[in-house]
Amino acid sequence: MSVDELQEIKRAARAQARYMLSKLGSKRRERAALDAANSLRCSHIWATCDYLLAYMALDSELDCAPAIQLALNENKKVFIPRTFAGSMVFFRILSCDGPFVEGLFGIREPAAERAAVWEPGKELSLVLTPGLLFDKEGGRLGRGGGYFDRFIRKSRTSGNESDVVKTLFIGYAYDEQLMEKVPRGSKDELLDGVQTDLRFIQHPDR
Repeated sequence: MSVDELQEIKRAARAQARYMLSKLGSKRRERAALDAANSLRCSHIWATCDYLLAYMALDSELDCAPAIQLALNENKKVFIPRTFAGSMVFFRILSCDGPFVEGLFGIREPAAERAAVWEPGKELSLVLTPGLLFDKEGGRLGRGGGYFDRFIRKSRTSGNESDVVKTLFIGYAYDEQLMEKVPRGSKDELLDGVQTDLRFIQHPDR
């Protein structure tokens, strides 16, 4: 398959995903956010992770706020991204109430002044990863900007050092966003699992 053909398949898949997400009602969205957070909290990786890296959701994305609040309640360290010239840096937050500033695409980002920056280290970090479509093998179709793919690639390169604990990247999505196989190219990073409002799937080989 040529690069142009793959991009066209991705474009069509993104359009279908956006349409599907636009049909989800507000009550469904609120319930799904709570159910996904509670399901994640019951997983073994939640019990062992020290750091939670999450995101401020767009209207169409599964809201991380309930999971963030659970993590803060359990004294886990929570980090949210800011975008800088094609890359992301995660800054620590102490509250779901901010302080935040408006960033790219109108997404809330942490006010970075004096905030701690996340780096791979000796503590297990769990990264809730947004996207439009996911599959059970770790495939993810994002919005096309490549921010998370670059961040995952950079984090995994750092994680190859002997004194660094593996960072787990988990897709965070409505169950409707799971498909048989996500269109994927050579630069698209595979995730370690996916959490939806109905189930948690972790890939044992990653």
